[in-house]
Amino acid sequence: MSAPLLGTQNAGWHRFKIGSLECTALWDGYIHHAYDGLFPNGDPAELLRLKQAYRLPLDHIPMDLNPVTVNTGEKLCLIDTGMGRTSTMFGDRMGRLMENLHAAGIKPDEIDAVLMTHLHPDHCFGLIDPDGAPAFPNAELYCTETDWAEWTNEDNLKRNDFRAPWTQGALAAVAPYRGRLTLFQPGATLAPGLATFSVSGHAAGMVAYIFESQGQKIAFTGDVCHHQVFDPHHPEWFFHMDYDTNPQEGAKAKAAIFAKVVSEGIRYHGYHFPYPGLGDIARVEDGSYRFHEEAANPRLL
Repeated sequence: MSAPLLGTQNAGWHRFKIGSLECTALWDGYIHHAYDGLFPNGDPAELLRLKQAYRLPLDHIPMDLNPVTVNTGEKLCLIDTGMGRTSTMFGDRMGRLMENLHAAGIKPDEIDAVLMTHLHPDHCFGLIDPDGAPAFPNAELYCTETDWAEWTNEDNLKRNDFRAPWTQGALAAVAPYRGRLTLFQPGATLAPGLATFSVSGHAAGMVAYIFESQGQKIAFTGDVCHHQVFDPHHPEWFFHMDYDTNPQEGAKAKAAIFAKVVSEGIRYHGYHFPYPGLGDIARVEDGSYRFHEEAANPRLL
């Protein structure tokens, strides 16, 4: 008699260290994204070559969603919140953050600060529970002034494009946090060992968070990149002409963050890279880059 099929997988959390900081990558699921409209200024032949060389799916990009907690010993921070459970506008393969947070031994009410890279749906809709209550009832919300202005602008609700539902969802997601909101400019230092760096383009106010401890650094980069192969090989490629607020600026931001992490020896976290999204960026002879993934394993590194 054969054993029954289980149909389950390991819990989606991975813990790692940056100096004395304890970080936990938390899988929220993934977007099954078709190639339509992606990398519009990329050479189709080169795109195909990279797909074949790296054995990538030919018809879609499985973009993981990887929020991360950082425990400084004084505060527990969460960078981005995933898609949440209030919307399936990007498909039904997301909304896993809460179950993986609990599996990792972290309680939502222990989160002291939620650091938003930007307020797109797959980053901010997880701020609230399905009933509209704050998912992180004791957390202060951090966002750049420019990003807040772009995605809480009620004029967007009158539009006939994606900005209307995205803004409607963002307004609902941030509503419980308006009384504990900190807005800042990219480049600001938010706390000792917590710097910010502008990666605007995909969203006008998108920001990376750079944590430092005991001489080690890591950058949590939001959506400056969407793919672990295409973006490092070709930082000059735009992500999407429609969904990028400024595609050209977004391409420049990719090149800037790559140069920064390489020159300063900063570990790199890609929100949409394969779970857990952690690794290093290296520059190669032709001036492009490569992402060297750090695989999830049982060791606490």
